[in-house]
Amino acid sequence: MIKAKTILGCMLVLMMVVVPVMSVGAAAPAQTTTIDGTVKSCDTAIDSSTGNTIVVCEINLNGGGTQTVRLSVEDAVAKGLVSVEGDVVTIIATDGQEVSIDEDMLLEDPCVMPEDASQPISKIVASYFCKDLGTSYEDIQSLHEDGFGFGEIAQACFMALKLDAVDYEGDLCADILLAKQNHDYSKLPLPDGVDVSNWGQLRKAILSHDKGSSSLGSVVSDTAKKDNAKGNKDKEKNNGHANIEHGKPTK
Repeated sequence: MIKAKTILGCMLVLMMVVVPVMSVGAAAPAQTTTIDGTVKSCDTAIDSSTGNTIVVCEINLNGGGTQTVRLSVEDAVAKGLVSVEGDVVTIIATDGQEVSIDEDMLLEDPCVMPEDASQPISKIVASYFCKDLGTSYEDIQSLHEDGFGFGEIAQACFMALKLDAVDYEGDLCADILLAKQNHDYSKLPLPDGVDVSNWGQLRKAILSHDKGSSSLGSVVSDTAKKDNAKGNKDKEKNNGHANIEHGKPTK
C-alpha cells in the first residue's frame, strides 16, 4: 500500500512539472505588428549615421493619418517600392499603392526627439536641420560637447545645405567643423575654383549672400515663428470645434 502511494505521489509530481513545460511550448507565436495603408510618396535618402542609401516613404494609414517610414533598400525592394540595377535605386511605388510593412523593418528615425533630450538649443538646431541633413539631437549634443558653440554648429549646417553635396559620404556638417578645428579645408566638397585656408574665408565663400539668415539667431527665430503659427492654427481649430458644439457655424 505504501509502495502504491509512493508511486502515485511521484506521478503527480511529474505531471506538475511536465504540464507547465508543455503549456509554454504550446504558446502561440508572437504576432508581428504591421503598418497598413497606401503609398503617398517615396524617395531615397542617405542615412547620416551609416552613409547608406535608404528609402523614405510617407504612408496614408488605413485607420487615418499618415506615417513616415524609413526602410533599407533591400526591404523596400521586397515590398515593391523600389527596384535596383547595379548601384541605381529607382522608385517604382505608385501613388495609392497598397502596402503592409512589418514594424521590425523600420529604421530608426533621427528626427524623433529622445525622451531624455534636455538641452533646448540642441533640440531646436537638430529639429531645424534634421529633415535635410539627418542631424539628430545626439549629433548636435556630441558636437557641442566636443567644444563647438551652437553658433558655429548652425553655420556649419547652413554651409552643408548650401554645398548640397549629394554624393558626399559622411556627416558634412560635422566634417566642416572638423576642418575648422584642424585648419584643413582641402577635403571639403567646395565648388570649383574655391580655395580657402580659414573659417572666415569659408563662410564668405559659401554664406556671403545669406549672412543674416544663416545664423543660430535665424534658426531660433524661424522655429519660434513656426511654433507660434502652429499654436494659432491649433487654437483656431479648437475654437471651430467649440462653435460647432454650441451650434454656431464657423466662418
